[in-house]
Amino acid sequence: MFALFLFLLITCFAKEIEETLDAADLIAYYGYPVERHYVTTDDGYTSEVQRIPYGRDDRTLDGCSKRPVVFFMHGLFATSYEYLFNLPSQSPAFVFADAGFDVWLGNVRGTEYGLNHTRFHPSEPSFWNFTLYDYSHYDLRQQIEYTLEKTGQKSLFYVGHSQGTTVMFARLAEADAAWQSKIRIFFAMGPTAGFMKPFMPFTLLETDTLQKLIQFVLDGKFGIMPVQIPKSITSTIVDFCSSKYLSFLCTAGFHIASKLEKLGQVNASRIPIILSHFPSTTSTLNMLHWMQIFKYHELRRLDLGEQRNMMAYGQKEAPKLDIGNITAQTILYFSKDDQITDEVDVRDIIMKNMGPGLIENYDLDHFTHLDFAIGLRATDEVYKPMIYRIYKELKMKGC
Repeated sequence: MFALFLFLLITCFAKEIEETLDAADLIAYYGYPVERHYVTTDDGYTSEVQRIPYGRDDRTLDGCSKRPVVFFMHGLFATSYEYLFNLPSQSPAFVFADAGFDVWLGNVRGTEYGLNHTRFHPSEPSFWNFTLYDYSHYDLRQQIEYTLEKTGQKSLFYVGHSQGTTVMFARLAEADAAWQSKIRIFFAMGPTAGFMKPFMPFTLLETDTLQKLIQFVLDGKFGIMPVQIPKSITSTIVDFCSSKYLSFLCTAGFHIASKLEKLGQVNASRIPIILSHFPSTTSTLNMLHWMQIFKYHELRRLDLGEQRNMMAYGQKEAPKLDIGNITAQTILYFSKDDQITDEVDVRDIIMKNMGPGLIENYDLDHFTHLDFAIGLRATDEVYKPMIYRIYKELKMKGC
């Protein structure tokens, strides 16, 4: 009887090995070369960046003495793992490596790959005193500079999804021409630089209420803290979803819980793996910063209130991050079926306000926001077209 019980328990909750591996170990598990790099920012945060220097067949590109660099940055509540969720033939990090590129996977502070600081511990509120601007100004900027230094390249190709596009829009908006030249093409999937429509739950707070909440946080009355789901809860969910007999309920719940997205392209068998590495952690202030982006319909530094704005920025209003300043070549991938960053947001905020850098845009059919990262059609309709576009750029302008 006990043996039967043990057999049923193992059968129901046997884990896939990918659920237990971190990003670098997963890359190695699939037979790819991998390196771990650690980048420490000027303000003291250290994040791990994974590198896949070449694909499984060690392919090189004709005419290039070095493999061109492609740098990926993840979205909100994600990590570099979002580019590894599917099988190698469907995960962009592997697809690009096999296409002859030197692939680098960035991570921002506060995620499981960015929990080290020269002075603060994650248990201290000071550690969590950051917003997406800090992701942009420090993490993204210095990881890209580190990547170029290590590879000896002058520029790279950048792929961002969701918040991974936002931080690049913010970085380019304030960067000079010399820094912008480091980004050869910026590929933006589900691009986000502001929102036109109301979006729950961010729109529940009126602007005045939101600003009071920010003051409470900054004054220590509400707390500067991580925003996260405890691992014990996610582990229980993963066990449930891994069950051979219960996984259909998890799949249904996954579709319902996302409410905004039908996730028609997701491989249901990968859901336990996805949930083992998502969601990751961010900060209270970052979430409040996102609420302000919904309220103001544009990118700004965090609005601290007039008095604190004067102290931090030397002006009463939080500085605008003007995407009209962007000269780096930018290509957008979006869809009317994306219920987070929809076609209206992209056309009315990004396309109308972008600088001369915007060179191409693609309105895709039936792509939800998550489909850009985990959708089964993304390889053929997004990743391979990006690769062919890079090949074209290299042929026209050289390596």
